[in-house]
Amino acid sequence: MSEPTGWDRRLSVVADGKGLIGHAGAVLLRKLADRTGLTAALAGVLPAGTGRGWRDRGAVVVQLAVAIVLGAVNLSGAEQLQAHHQGLFGPAVSDSTTRRTLAAMDAEVLAKIA
Repeated sequence: MSEPTGWDRRLSVVADGKGLIGHAGAVLLRKLADRTGLTAALAGVLPAGTGRGWRDRGAVVVQLAVAIVLGAVNLSGAEQLQAHHQGLFGPAVSDSTTRRTLAAMDAEVLAKIA
């Protein structure tokens, strides 16, 4: 088994009914993106920063995709779903950060992603 990717280091499975998270499939989707290298590959073509509070743009895109799969139909809904999962994935990505990430996807970036 490979090493945990960061957010999943504190992950454990128990049957005591405490600390439950809705939409358990979100974990599988995020883990799949991380393990296959999708999250890192997206981060490699999207703008990067080092400032305090900077969010990995690859993770932003993956979290948005997970939120869409779970039923989000707009950025506000995606933020709400991510807030629900913050105990697992960390603080929710704001809708403005998601908007800036999507705005950075010009034709050149989309060609690299493809």
